[in-house]
Amino acid sequence: MEAEFRWLSGCCAGFGKTPIWWTMKAAYPHTHFFKSIGCTILMHSAAAGLILAAVTASASPDVPTASASQSEAQTVSEVAAVSGATFNLSEVRAMHFREDTGVEGVSRLEASTTIGPDDFVFAVEETDRNESYIRMLASLAEGLRVAFPDRRTHIRQIPSRGFIDVVRAEKIPFVFATAGTMVALVNESGAVPLAARERLNSHAEESSQSAAGGLLVVDAKRRDLGSLESLEGARIAVESSVAFGPWQWLAGRLLADHHDPRKFFSEAVWRPHDVPEVLNAVLSGRADAGLISVCTFETLAAEGMIDPKAFRPAAVLERTPGACLSSTPLYPDWTLGYMAWADGNQVRRVAAVAFSLPENDGWRWGLRVDLSSVRSLMEALHFGPYSYLDEQTVVGFMKSHAEWFAALVAVFLFVLFHALRSRYLVRVKTHALRTALEEKERMENEARVSREQLSAIERAGMLSQMSSMFAHELKQPLSSLSNYVGGLKLWNAHRQTNDADRALADDALSAMAEEANRITAIVNRVRGYAKASTEPLKPTDWTAVVRRAELIVERHDARRVPIYTAPGQYLAADPEDDRPAWVLGDALELELLVLNFIRNAAHAAQKNPKGFVSVSLAREGDSYVLHVTDNGPKLSPEGFARLAGYGDSVKQEGMGIGLSICRGIADRHGGQLKFYQLPTEGVCAEAVIEAAEPPEGTHETDKGSSQSSSAAAEKGKGGVQ
Repeated sequence: MEAEFRWLSGCCAGFGKTPIWWTMKAAYPHTHFFKSIGCTILMHSAAAGLILAAVTASASPDVPTASASQSEAQTVSEVAAVSGATFNLSEVRAMHFREDTGVEGVSRLEASTTIGPDDFVFAVEETDRNESYIRMLASLAEGLRVAFPDRRTHIRQIPSRGFIDVVRAEKIPFVFATAGTMVALVNESGAVPLAARERLNSHAEESSQSAAGGLLVVDAKRRDLGSLESLEGARIAVESSVAFGPWQWLAGRLLADHHDPRKFFSEAVWRPHDVPEVLNAVLSGRADAGLISVCTFETLAAEGMIDPKAFRPAAVLERTPGACLSSTPLYPDWTLGYMAWADGNQVRRVAAVAFSLPENDGWRWGLRVDLSSVRSLMEALHFGPYSYLDEQTVVGFMKSHAEWFAALVAVFLFVLFHALRSRYLVRVKTHALRTALEEKERMENEARVSREQLSAIERAGMLSQMSSMFAHELKQPLSSLSNYVGGLKLWNAHRQTNDADRALADDALSAMAEEANRITAIVNRVRGYAKASTEPLKPTDWTAVVRRAELIVERHDARRVPIYTAPGQYLAADPEDDRPAWVLGDALELELLVLNFIRNAAHAAQKNPKGFVSVSLAREGDSYVLHVTDNGPKLSPEGFARLAGYGDSVKQEGMGIGLSICRGIADRHGGQLKFYQLPTEGVCAEAVIEAAEPPEGTHETDKGSSQSSSAAAEKGKGGVQ
C-alpha cells in the first residue's frame, strides 16, 4: 500500500510537467493554483480507490480476488471485506491511521461475495466528495478487523439518489451518510443515529459535531461585494451535490435573514463536485460569488494550492477561535447509524469500536448526535422527507400534481371554449332568427297596409262608379222636383190666400228650390268627375265658404254639438267683421271639404258630454290654413294611422267616402290635408291652400260677398227653422 502512495506522490511531483497540466492551464486562464489542486484531487480520488481496492495478500482465503478489468467496471457500488484473527480493544485504542497508509486486508470484491451472518455491512452515501469520510470509515473497518478478527466488514457505496431505497431493499444494517440523509432515514425507515463525525478544536478542549457549513468567496477586486445583502441579485457558482450540503445550508442562512432562497440570486451556476471550477468561475467573472464547503478555503490556502489574496470570504458569520470561516450556520457532519433491523449485539460491537478509536487527522466519532437543527432546516426548506409540505400550499399542491392540473386546465379551457363558441353560435342564430322574424313582421305589416290601401282604392273606385250611376239616375228626378217646385210657386201666387200665408209658402218653396239647385250642382259636379271634365278654378272667398258650411250644419244636422269660431284675422266673432280670404278654387268643392271636416269633428265630439267643434282660419306665409278641432275621445294608434295614412273612416258606419272626396278636392286645389292627434283628447284636421289675388275691382278688406252670403244664410236659417 505504501508503494502505491509513493507512486501517487511521484505522479503529483511531476504533474506540472505533464500534458494534462498544460491542457488545463490553456483551458483555464486563472490556473496559478491548479497544479496543487490537480495533484490533491488525483491523490484523494486514488486514495479512496486504493483504500477499497488494496491487494488481497492478507485477505481470507475464501474471498475471491477481482481482476483489474472487473474493478474498473464496478462504478456504481463497491463491496469490501476486512477480516482479522483476534479481538483486542486495547489494540484498537492504540491504532494510528495515517493518510499515507492503507488498510491491510482490504480488497475489491464482486457483487456475488458471500456475506456471513456475523459480518458487518455498511452502506456509504456516495457524493463524490467523501474521500476523507471514507478514510474515517476505513479506520472503523480496521478497528473492527482488529477487534473481531473472525468477522468480515463489508462496505457498500451507494449514490445519494436512491440511497434510502437500496438500504431498505437490501436490509443493510449500518449506514454512513450525510446528516440530511440520516434525518430522512430516521423519519422514513426508523434509523437510529449512533455516532457523528466531529472535529477537534485546536484552541479548545471540547469538540464540535457541528462541523459542516458553507463559505461564500468573491473576487478580491470586487469591493462592492462583502455582506450578504450586497450579493442579492448576484450570480453564484455552487459546488453542486444531490445530497444535503452547502446550498441547503446557505438557504437556511437566507431564511434566517428573511430572504427567499429561490429569488435571492439572479442565477446559480452549478459546477458539479468541482471546487476549482467554482473558484475559476469567480475569477473569470462568470459568477459574482462562489459557494464551497467550510474549511476548504483554509485547506487550499494552507497547502499553497490557491492565492488567498485573490479571493475574499463574504458574509462571514462570527466563529469560534481556531475554527474555519463560514457564511452559514454549522450543522452536524456525516453520521453513523443503524437501521431498525440491525442486530443488537452487532450494534454494541460497532459502538464499542467506534468510540474506542483514536482521533484521525483532527476528526473522531462523537457520541452525542443532535440532528434537530438539520431537521428544522429541512422542514423549513421542504426538503427530503418534508417535501410533502409543498402540497399544503396552493402553489406546492399544484406543482406536485402538475400533470393533473394541466389536464384539468386543458379540459376547463376546452369546456370554456365550447361554452363561448356555443354562446356565440346561439347569439348569431338568435340574431338571425330575430332579424328574420322582424323582416317577416315588417313584410306582413307592409302587406296588410297594401291590402288596406288597395281595399280603399277599390272601394273608392266602386263608389266612383256608383256615384256616376247615382248622378245619372238622380238627374231626372231632381229636374222634376225643380219643375214641381216652380209649378207650386206659380200656383201659390194665384191661390186665394192672404199675403202672409203666400209669403210663408213662398219662403219654403224658395228653400226647396235652393236645395234642389244645390243637389243639381253636386250631381253635375259628380258627373263632371266621371267625365273627367271640371270647371276652371277662380278666385273664391274661403271665409264665406266656411261661414256657409257652418250654417248648413246648423240648419240640417239634428244631432250636433256647438260650433265655435276662433276669432282671428279672417273669421271674427261677428260675421259682419269677417275679412275675405281669397284662394283660387271652386266654392262648391271647398264647401264640401269644410262640411266634411265639421261633420266628422261633430260626430267625434258627440261622444263627449261637453263636446264642441272649433273652427279657425289663418294665413301662414303664402297660404291659408283651416283648422277644425274636436274634443272627442283619443284615437288608438291604429285608428289614427288609418285616418292620417290613407283617409279611411274611423266610424263604424263610415265608408271613407268623405275623406276620400276631401283629399281629391285638396289635390285639385294644390293643397294639403293633415291630421294631428292632440295630447289628451280629440283630433285637429288641417287644410292648407295657397292664397290668391282678389278679383279685379275687389280689395282685400272688401266684405261684400262675405256679408251678402252671411245675410242670405241667416235669412234662410230664419225661414226654415
